[in-house]
Amino acid sequence: MNNASVLLDKIAANKEIVGIIGLGYVGLPLAVSFAQAGIKVIGFDKSPAKVDSINSGTNYIKDIRDEILREVVENITFCATTDFTRIKECDALLICVPTPLDKFRKPDMSFIESACISIGQNMKPGTFISLESTTYPTTTEEFMLPIIECESGLEHGVDFWLAYSPERVDPGNANFHTKNTPKVLGAISIEGLEIGEKIYSKAIDRLFLVSSPKVAEMVKILENTYRLVNISLINELALLSGKMGIDIWEVIEAAKTKPFGFQAFYPGPGIGGHCIPLDPFYLEHIAKKYDFDLSMIHAAGHINMRMPHYMYIKIATALNSIKKAVNGSKVLFLGVAYKPNIDDARESPALEIMDIVAKKGGDVTYNDPHIPVLNTHGGKSLNSVELSAETLASADVVVLTTNHAAYPLDFIFEHSPLIVDLRNMISEKSDKLYKL
Repeated sequence: MNNASVLLDKIAANKEIVGIIGLGYVGLPLAVSFAQAGIKVIGFDKSPAKVDSINSGTNYIKDIRDEILREVVENITFCATTDFTRIKECDALLICVPTPLDKFRKPDMSFIESACISIGQNMKPGTFISLESTTYPTTTEEFMLPIIECESGLEHGVDFWLAYSPERVDPGNANFHTKNTPKVLGAISIEGLEIGEKIYSKAIDRLFLVSSPKVAEMVKILENTYRLVNISLINELALLSGKMGIDIWEVIEAAKTKPFGFQAFYPGPGIGGHCIPLDPFYLEHIAKKYDFDLSMIHAAGHINMRMPHYMYIKIATALNSIKKAVNGSKVLFLGVAYKPNIDDARESPALEIMDIVAKKGGDVTYNDPHIPVLNTHGGKSLNSVELSAETLASADVVVLTTNHAAYPLDFIFEHSPLIVDLRNMISEKSDKLYKL
């Protein structure tokens, strides 16, 4: 019996062991979803703190209910480890590691490379491997495959199978989570696609199979670049509308009445999170190898990068209206998460705006009910201040950067001497209110 038949029999009998490499916003919910389905899961992470937290049943990701994590850990369907030699126990390995950009905004592939080396050095014959991390097309076949074959001495299609299935995590989404979000899957071989479908279907309600990893990789880039281009477009129009004295929010509400051919996107201080601001640079990286210029995507990415500077100008303009300079003014930011009602500040435009204001001499403080402690991009360490009448009144300007549901808008409007609203949170018309 060949390796594929052995693995398919294990899967049919629910005896496979799934390994999840990387236990962050993507990996931990995926591990819990498999464990809830009764599949034994081993989670791998280099952080002893994360591993200890999981094994004690202590949750650190809000999209997972605390009692669910405790249940799967106590039932011994899920455990975590820093010992990557235990990869040899696994029949399937799903890679959910970070894929950041380096200081030159080039893809940092070191986390994927490290995972591939660990897999190659430790896996057994008959293993299915799938990458979930955001990356550029061709990564699976041209970057990962040679490393795994070299390190393992095993042959793809005979001893192991390689696939790509992009994560679609949306932190804070109350309606869609790991299990009920449709999942795209592309494998190098037909056999690998069949194995991957049977494994993933244990934890995911609906799979959409595509012809290759390259297609699946491009799907992820398309999804996020679509949002980047449209949000950058509305941000640019918002800046122009401000100069022309046009309320862009009123424009959007009117445009939404068209029942076809229009989807509303909303302006803001910039795009945050791990995916949307970074994906265009991944695509630019591979496009250069094909001597192709992504002019529209390049423009959209750079519009987004400039938004924090334009937001600083909004703050400076508001302060100028009361005859104050940014230098020496107390600037209170409300919300530093990149989207509402979550505790994630990755790539948040608020952090860059705060750094710009601080470099110009502003006295920066912040409040965020979800993020009690913050390190800005510029290296400043801050603690969230209390949201009180005194705190608001003592600020020269209050900047609304994240539209958390917990914010009492009437209270904020009443006690703030000057407001810059970058999220259209306050509907009142007032001389003390400046909008994007």
